[in-house]
Amino acid sequence: MKQLSIFAFGILCMPLFSVAQDLRGDQELSASYGRESGTDMIQGFSGSRSRPSLDYSAYNSGTFNSGNMFLTYRYSICKRLSLGATLGTEFVSFDYYSNRGLRTDPPVLLGQYKANITTLAVELKPVYYNGSLIQLYGLVGLGGRYYSEHQVSGQNAGSNNGFPNLFFNSQWTPLGVRVGKQLSGFVDLGLGYKGLVNAGVCYRFSRKTVAPVAKTE
Repeated sequence: MKQLSIFAFGILCMPLFSVAQDLRGDQELSASYGRESGTDMIQGFSGSRSRPSLDYSAYNSGTFNSGNMFLTYRYSICKRLSLGATLGTEFVSFDYYSNRGLRTDPPVLLGQYKANITTLAVELKPVYYNGSLIQLYGLVGLGGRYYSEHQVSGQNAGSNNGFPNLFFNSQWTPLGVRVGKQLSGFVDLGLGYKGLVNAGVCYRFSRKTVAPVAKTE
């Protein structure tokens, strides 16, 4: 897995070999919305799911998911690479079931929960193609997610479902498309804390250039 991550990072950073300096200092601020994050799929927050195999003692079944909402700031180190920071939040509610007993027995509802997931991460955005209206890029990110929940009703589950409050998470987006100039829209396809599909709007702050002052004789 470690070797695969290094290989994927190397593929995304290949455009850096054609680095140019004319976009250094450009900045952008974006707001986005995504669905089906890695946490949602692993923990069963993305929606109703069938009862797992008898190997499971308990499982979650999502009843509500707000999706992942993110604000991101990026600074262009050079034409082909931006460094950024992103902050996101997600609200979910789910039912927590016991899966003990025979397959034919109905699952037992242990409790109903509400939870909030907050993400803070650092991201690298390598650019594959940078045209006047269209930009093709990738994204790799690493950060932390803070998970907090409270039980709304039901029996006392006795624990936090074995889910840590603070944990590392990542984002790998092999392809993103942005359309527009200063104000633009974008769609990302990837896997991680921003979801399988993440879309939003972006506003670019171009670097101001200062015209040279002519010397007087």
